[in-house]
Amino acid sequence: MLLQYLLENLTNVKVNGDTNREINKIEYDSKKITNGDVFVAINGYKEDGKNYIKEAIEKGAIAVVCEEKIEKTDNITYIQVEDARIALAVMASAYYGNPARKLKIIGVTGTKGKTTTAYMIRDIMLAAGKKIGMIGTVCNTYGAVKEESSRTSPESLELHALLARMVEAEMEYVVMEVSSHALELNRVYGIKFIVGVFTNLSEDHLDFHENMENYLNAKAKLFKMSDFAIVNGDDIYAPRLMKMIETKKATYGLDNAVDLTATDVRINPSYVEFKMYVNKMLETIRINIPGRFTVYNALAAIGVCSLFGAQMDSILAALAALRVPGRNEVMDLNKTFTVIIDYAHTPASLEAILSSAKKYTKGRVICVFGCGGNRDKEKRAMMGEIAGRLADFTVITSDNPRNENPNQIIAEIESGMKQTRGLYKAIENRRQAIKFAMRIAWKSDVIIIAGKGHETYQEVENNKKLHFDDREVVRKLAEEMPDKNIQ
Repeated sequence: MLLQYLLENLTNVKVNGDTNREINKIEYDSKKITNGDVFVAINGYKEDGKNYIKEAIEKGAIAVVCEEKIEKTDNITYIQVEDARIALAVMASAYYGNPARKLKIIGVTGTKGKTTTAYMIRDIMLAAGKKIGMIGTVCNTYGAVKEESSRTSPESLELHALLARMVEAEMEYVVMEVSSHALELNRVYGIKFIVGVFTNLSEDHLDFHENMENYLNAKAKLFKMSDFAIVNGDDIYAPRLMKMIETKKATYGLDNAVDLTATDVRINPSYVEFKMYVNKMLETIRINIPGRFTVYNALAAIGVCSLFGAQMDSILAALAALRVPGRNEVMDLNKTFTVIIDYAHTPASLEAILSSAKKYTKGRVICVFGCGGNRDKEKRAMMGEIAGRLADFTVITSDNPRNENPNQIIAEIESGMKQTRGLYKAIENRRQAIKFAMRIAWKSDVIIIAGKGHETYQEVENNKKLHFDDREVVRKLAEEMPDKNIQ
C-alpha cells in the first residue's frame, strides 16, 4: 500500500519526503517496528512517542508521523500532524479498508453496566438471527471466534484490525463498549455509531479525567458520533447529557423515563423478574442476574434491539439464557449460602450491588473486596465506608496492587470502614480472604466477592500478572469444604 493513500483523509499535514512509496504496516509501538513500517509517535500514559523515533528508524521504519517538526535525515519521510492519535485512527482505518463503514456499530458507554448491556444486545440480536460481533472488557467475539481482550476499547490500530476481521467474517452489526479513555484519546475517532447508549455516570477514572465535568464531557463525545441516542433517564447526569445531545434520542428507566420502562420489578437471590408493555401486550421478562441495575441494562438492550426489528420471543429467550462472566455472576456451588462474583470496583458499583443484595438476602451479606493500586486513591476510603455501612461483615483484601504496597491500600480502605460500625477483618492474601468468608458463611448468607469479576490474574509489581481467578478459587474451596458449613 502506498503511503500517500494513508494520508488522503488527514488535514493540516506537513510532509517532508516522498509519500509515493510502498509501506509494510503501521505501528505506534517502536518495539514492533520492522522494515518498511510507518511509525506513529503518539503520547502514552508514561512515555512520549517522539522519544522512540530514533529506535523506530533503526529498526526499519521508512516514515514517521509526529506532532512536532523534525529535521529530515536519510531516506525517511516525516509527516507532521496536529494530533498523532487522530492521525493513527485515520491511517488505521484506511490501511484496513475502512471496515467501520461496512458495519452497523452500536456503542455503549457509562461507568457501570457497559459489559452486561453489550452482552444482552449481542445475545438478543443473535437470537433474532442477526450476525453481530462484540467488542468489550471481557472478550471480543464474532461468529465462532472468541478473542481475549486487553482493555475495554482497543487502541485505534487494533480496533480497525478487529473490525476488518469482523467484516471478513461477514458480520453485519457490532456492539462495542466505549470507554471514556477511548473517547478522550480518540481511539474511536471517525467511527459512526448507528446507536449510542448511556448507562450511568458515577465517580471513576478521576486519576485520568481529574473531575466529573471532564468525565461527563468525555462520555458525551459518543453521541456526537451517533445517529441515535438511548439514555438512562434516571441517572443524575441525564438532564445535563440530554441537553448536550443534538441527535435523535430516547430514554429508559424506572422513575423518570418517558419512552421505555418496566413495572412489578421482583428481585431474588438468583434472578430478577419484571414486566413491560410491548406492542400493547404486557410481557414478563426474567433474567438470571439479580439486582435492580439488571433491569436498567435490560431496558437499554431491549430499546436498542427493537430498533433493529428484534421480536419479543428473541428478547425473552436471550435474556432468560444470559450469562455474563464476572458480572453479578451467581456461582453454582450446591451450598446453603450463595456466592456472587462481580466486577464492582467503584464506590457507586459497590454500593449498588450491596444495596441490592441487602434487599433480597434472608441471611447476612458478606463482602470481600480490595482496591487496585496506581489508580484513583480517593475512592478507597469511600468504598470502605460503603462496605461498612451496607455489608453485615466485610473482608478487606488485595485486588491488583500493581506497584503499590497492598497493605497500604488496605489501610486506606480501613480508614473509611472505621467511620462506620461495620464488622470487618483484613486479610491481604486474596485466596485466604475468600476462604475465610466462605468458612464463616451460614445458611442463607450471600457472599459478594467484588472488584475483579472476569479477570483471571492479579497484577503485581513491575507489570507482572499472576494467574488468579475468583471463580476458580471459589469452586476449589467449595469442593474442599464439608457438606455442612457449620462453624
